[in-house]
Amino acid sequence: MKRLPKLLPLLLVVVATPAYAEGAASGVTALSPMHQIMLFISFMVIGSGILSSGYTLAISLGAYAACEREARGAAFIPALMPGSQGLYSFAISFLMMQNMTEKPFQVALAGVLCGLPCLMSAFGQARVAAACIKSINNGQMDSGQALLATGVPELYALTGLAGGFLAMFMI
Repeated sequence: MKRLPKLLPLLLVVVATPAYAEGAASGVTALSPMHQIMLFISFMVIGSGILSSGYTLAISLGAYAACEREARGAAFIPALMPGSQGLYSFAISFLMMQNMTEKPFQVALAGVLCGLPCLMSAFGQARVAAACIKSINNGQMDSGQALLATGVPELYALTGLAGGFLAMFMI
């Protein structure tokens, strides 16, 4: 956990730079420096939304690995749920790459509107999933209750996905 704050900026740049550089030849260089900075920041934010799924899956799958063999069937789906937020950010990032030169403001807005909720809800969902897995393991919760509890933070990621789509197509 202590190494994450040191590695996160490096990982964000590694993820964001290729997406930003790919469109540079097709007109991003013609945009104003302010638009270029907005695009770069938005790709960093959406990249953090993508990367969040790997880190949060490590948290929930760590709890799953400590689970008793008899409880693993009920704990499997809640352990995998924190990985979905990265998929939402991944989908929006493709829309962002397709529209960076035509709609730079909308692209920047979509990156922030989708990336931040996906990042934050992934961390919350991983904590909830780990707690639910522990409760399943202790016999205090069944799989239906765990799925419901783990699914609530997913709504915030879906809200971010919807916000990203609206920013790209409605403004």
